[in-house]
Amino acid sequence: SGPEHSWRYVVIHHSATNAGSVDSIHNDHRRRKDRAGNNWLGIGYHFVIGNGKGMEDGRIEATFRWKQQIHGAHSGSTAHNANGIGICLIGNFQNNAPTANQLKAVRTLIGRLSHRYDIPAHLVIGHNAVKSTDCPGKFFRLQEVVRDSFSGNRVSS
Repeated sequence: SGPEHSWRYVVIHHSATNAGSVDSIHNDHRRRKDRAGNNWLGIGYHFVIGNGKGMEDGRIEATFRWKQQIHGAHSGSTAHNANGIGICLIGNFQNNAPTANQLKAVRTLIGRLSHRYDIPAHLVIGHNAVKSTDCPGKFFRLQEVVRDSFSGNRVSS
């Protein structure tokens, strides 16, 4: 794997599907084309968090984009794709809330990433902060998740 990227944002998504996995999203995204008509490299996110349907509930899986430290294809914004870590939770959070295990996992992951790359809380954002979309869904309480991610993983200096 290449050198680590200097990540500046964390962008949170939901899959807007009831079930899914890294593989299912990868296969779906590989069929998509960008504005220039080129096929996507595959899954647009850096991490996927399962909900028990297609992937273990609360399991965090890194995708090839994270392993290779390459840009995402998840936000609809060049800057946020280039410098943002895309995290997708499986589920449709317009209809249901994330599972308890997913919430625990995403807090852990945000905590680790924000600490490692010194990403401040206000740059941990929902997809809807970048693009006009419902993602990550009305039942995903981003502010609470971010607050909980930052309390308890920060050593006060």
